[in-house]
Amino acid sequence: MRKYCGTPRETIPFKIMDFFVDIYAKLFYKRRNLTPINTDSPRILIASLGHLGDALTVTYMFPLIKKTYPNAKIDLLSAKWCEPVNQHNPYIDKTIYINHFQTNRRKISRWEKIKDFYHTFRQALPILRQENYDYYIDIRYSDAVAHFVLPFISVKKAFGFSRRGLGGLLDKEFDVPSHEFHHFDMYFILLQEIGVKANFEEITPYFPIPANVTLENIQQKLALKNNRFFMLFPESGGEHKQLSVNFWAKTIELILEQNEISVLLCGQTQMSNQILDLVTDTYKNRIIDTSTKINIQEIAILSKNAAFALTLDSFPEHLCCIFCPTITIFKGTGYPFFPLANFPVYLIHNHKPSIGQHFDRTNVEALYHENVETDGVQTLVLTKISSLLHE
Repeated sequence: MRKYCGTPRETIPFKIMDFFVDIYAKLFYKRRNLTPINTDSPRILIASLGHLGDALTVTYMFPLIKKTYPNAKIDLLSAKWCEPVNQHNPYIDKTIYINHFQTNRRKISRWEKIKDFYHTFRQALPILRQENYDYYIDIRYSDAVAHFVLPFISVKKAFGFSRRGLGGLLDKEFDVPSHEFHHFDMYFILLQEIGVKANFEEITPYFPIPANVTLENIQQKLALKNNRFFMLFPESGGEHKQLSVNFWAKTIELILEQNEISVLLCGQTQMSNQILDLVTDTYKNRIIDTSTKINIQEIAILSKNAAFALTLDSFPEHLCCIFCPTITIFKGTGYPFFPLANFPVYLIHNHKPSIGQHFDRTNVEALYHENVETDGVQTLVLTKISSLLHE
């Protein structure tokens, strides 16, 4: 029996929908005529209709696939808001975009999100129908699975998770474990089904940066001098993960008081202005507000040149730890989203189930703190910064 994710109000519609989907799949879809899998140069469709963090980490699968299948063609089914992550990736043959209404964070009504979903789905179908895919794998095990495309396209083998419905359309459907797991554990399950065996130690995080994006150009745009700086990201895609502007304002003052360094304040909302309003004038000449002024590629270049990054559990955390030491604070989340990093990560979290979890990435140091918005956490952050700046 399938285990669905969500409240009864959510799961009961899934059960009703899947009753009819299972009948359709058994009588019609599962009887489709299929040619043999092309094991020399398979065409693989990877679905990831989530957010920027998902879009970045799912690309870490591509080199693993290419190691097993050097001639594989990888198509990616993604959301349009993830285009900045995907557009320069050398492993992707083709990217097709569908904006799923469940993961759409635009400030529009739910009806507008549904219309956008339908519109992008209609645009994607002709592109998807051009290919005969050997494998389909959908990495989503929560909202916004893409299994709804399967009856409309040619796929020989489809693998994914069933806890959010439509599992009957998969050739092999998986549930998620009841214990704590890392999201890449789920990716490994799917990769194994297509003959790709890998582990955490084999993952090499990367993010391609176009040659025309340079530090010199960014310095001119921001009036950024050659002084030592760090990057602060006080925002997260989920507002429940954020800390107060008072916490960040005090943290900035303490860092700048104790260290000869500047800070680039990064974000996409008015939160940076709210923080700046609370910082005393003494330190404002060492704060550069980059909010809404720089793109993802420019963030990557800046992080390559930063002394460190200070983030929440969010896309900037995953991006910055590719290029520089990172200090990150997790509020309400834990082990499933621990970062895959090239540089050392110091992670403070308040997620009890994540205490003592073994993580096969030795450069991530995790510390539990019941309340992450305290003077004690600020002291931990300041101590770590001091050690980074004086190594």
